[in-house]
Amino acid sequence: MATYSIYYAGVSLNTHQKFTLAQEVTKIHADVTGAEAYFAQVIFKELDLHDCFIGGVLLDQPHIFLSGQIRLGRSEQIKKQLLVEIEIAIQITTKLSSHQIWAYLDELTPSLMIEYGQILPSVGNDKAWFSTLPDSIQKKLTLLSS
Repeated sequence: MATYSIYYAGVSLNTHQKFTLAQEVTKIHADVTGAEAYFAQVIFKELDLHDCFIGGVLLDQPHIFLSGQIRLGRSEQIKKQLLVEIEIAIQITTKLSSHQIWAYLDELTPSLMIEYGQILPSVGNDKAWFSTLPDSIQKKLTLLSS
């Protein structure tokens, strides 16, 4: 599963903006990678502007920092497309300029990840993995993807 952590400082995100961003990031992840929507989660964390430094200097304007953890195995083109589309979605939702949005992707080996009680599959083996889940989890995940 991809985990996108959105840290924001000097800008307030209301519930509607968080919902919008969570929906957009999830849709982008699913559309660009081909993975089901239930393979994406978005977490928000507000930071105090006075707790953020760039180059050792206190942050002087609002910023959003996105840290995305995705499964290893995606092409460079897919990773670049994820970053660009997510950054645009953040710009549209928050009205921040591109220089105020920093985004990073880290790749994790799927065999070192566990979700829904199961080690995650390699990219491309999602359907076989899904079929090994208990029926109750399959129903829940099917609802998340619809």
